[in-house]
Amino acid sequence: MKKLFWVLLILDLVVVNGGMAFFLYKSQITNNKSQTNSDTQIPIIQNQAVDTCGAECRKYIEDKVNSLAVSLMVTPAPAPTGETVIINKTAPRQKTRTVSYVTIPGNGSSTANDWQDLTGTDFYFDKADYPGLVSVYFEANMKLFNGNGMAYVRLFDVTHGIGVQGSETNTNSQTDSLLSSGQMTFWAGKNLIRVQAKTLTADTTIYNYGRLKITIEN
Repeated sequence: MKKLFWVLLILDLVVVNGGMAFFLYKSQITNNKSQTNSDTQIPIIQNQAVDTCGAECRKYIEDKVNSLAVSLMVTPAPAPTGETVIINKTAPRQKTRTVSYVTIPGNGSSTANDWQDLTGTDFYFDKADYPGLVSVYFEANMKLFNGNGMAYVRLFDVTHGIGVQGSETNTNSQTDSLLSSGQMTFWAGKNLIRVQAKTLTADTTIYNYGRLKITIEN
């Protein structure tokens, strides 16, 4: 019985394998005929990706990706705390202008046709004594006595030997009048200043008194 069993088993295997071989052979012949009779068909080659990266390879790639993600991570801005921040802004301090007067000593008169010193009118002036100095004007109380010409007065910088720029004033009035010069320009330093007068006719220039009008801003 055992021999018969083995004989039947062997015959079964031969029949099965033979059938499979014949089936594969017929399929191959059919494919060859199909490829031979078709002149216009282009064989399609399919590329199949083969995963050659094992577990260690995939782990290495994942580690690199995670490392890159951490290095590119941006720290988010802190969430608002809800606290109100008060910024105190100090308004700029407004500067204040102050006008003061400095009396010039002395008085005098002149009938000269050129500038003549008036004795007793000397004084010193230094711009550095007035921080924030804006302007200085010469105000003179004067008149032209007994005539129809023109009376003139000015300030003279004795230290530098020049007339103070902008200080000249004049009148043809025979009534005492307080007149103002233009804005004056003084040289730096402590300078000796005096009053000078003149007239263009034979009449007399009368200088009663004078003062400096000084404006500062601080």
